[in-house]
Amino acid sequence: MSQFRMLDLGQSFEGAKSKSSRQVVVQAFVADVASENILREILDEFQPGNYSIACQSCSVATSKLRKGATPKILIIDVSGEDQPLTALGELANVIEPDVKVLVIGDRQDANFYRQLTRGLGVAEYLYKPLNRAMVTRFFGPFLADGDFELHAARGGRVIGFLGVRGGVGTTTIASNFAWYLGEVARRHTLIIDGDLYTGSVSILLGTRVDGGLKTAFEAPQRVDELFIERSAQRVGARCDVLGSQINLTDTLIVDERAPFHLIDVVKKKYNYIAIDMPGLDDEISRKMLELCEQNVLVMDPTLSALRDALRFVASIKSQSKMSRPLIVLNKFGIPGSLSLKEISDGFGRPPDVIIPFTPKILNESEISGCPAASLKGNFRSSIGNLSQEAASVMMPDGLEEKSFFKSCLNQIVARFRP
Repeated sequence: MSQFRMLDLGQSFEGAKSKSSRQVVVQAFVADVASENILREILDEFQPGNYSIACQSCSVATSKLRKGATPKILIIDVSGEDQPLTALGELANVIEPDVKVLVIGDRQDANFYRQLTRGLGVAEYLYKPLNRAMVTRFFGPFLADGDFELHAARGGRVIGFLGVRGGVGTTTIASNFAWYLGEVARRHTLIIDGDLYTGSVSILLGTRVDGGLKTAFEAPQRVDELFIERSAQRVGARCDVLGSQINLTDTLIVDERAPFHLIDVVKKKYNYIAIDMPGLDDEISRKMLELCEQNVLVMDPTLSALRDALRFVASIKSQSKMSRPLIVLNKFGIPGSLSLKEISDGFGRPPDVIIPFTPKILNESEISGCPAASLKGNFRSSIGNLSQEAASVMMPDGLEEKSFFKSCLNQIVARFRP
């Protein structure tokens, strides 16, 4: 208790003593290699050449900062500390008053977060395990030099899925990702099928299609929460699909305000909005891309997909102020394909998520209309990994397991529920 009183009466980060010179923009001290690798990758993106990072404890960091210059931004890891608040209080006495302090730890309780941000003046706190989406979203605004577009914190998070070429399985991944978030992670989720001509999200998730999305694009003034409630097709208790199927010979005239208004409305109703985009060669997809807070690029283990993935990464970064997209390697292990080493060498790093080649499960799920992620196995585990990387959703071991039959039954019952 005395430790906490000392912190309450003592000096905060905002009132710490000042020093003169600085050597680097960002200095990071982390307690494990996994966190170091993620931070290094993100710092390479936001502050290339302007950072230092080391695997050292908070006490060692305090000693180093006491002897040398302090950075503009300090990232400190307090996981494993017996008295993390005391350790941070000691650190506050050796850094300059205007240093932005970003803290990493292993505690998830809200009270600890409030003590850090309100009591000590910490800019932001994240708990482990870290992933790219989480660090980019919450640390990114502090790490960027004014060119990072911070989307509105209120409302749902928009995640775009884009295939590097046809047939790589983008719709399969996006559909199962949305189902997993809604029915396993229990987040209210909407998936938008951006292909109004030949989209197949409704087939994979076993729902009907109507003219809802077509109307939303052509007449945005009609779109409100009631319109979405009536147009979105229910997959389960917390997963909906919004799409349309128009004649192949029809021309879709999209109001330029429509995509922005649609996303603005659905963000008020859903925690996550997944968008299955058919490509970047149409106006709808380009506008939707601007609205995505995280992009997921899907490829298969072929040379042509690797080539196009590199081109897409460059194209997305040139069109968006956000960080690089997550790379999902789908159909890994298909006979005659590239090895993981060959793909990693081509990218300069491994893919963020690897999804195995499971043709039997996927074919059977498409015929039945029950998502493949509802069946226990490697495919479901990979979708769970993707939900952690793209949406920062982590499920405790044993909590998310359901039988295939029970998932399908719940799905059917939910559709007929008033």
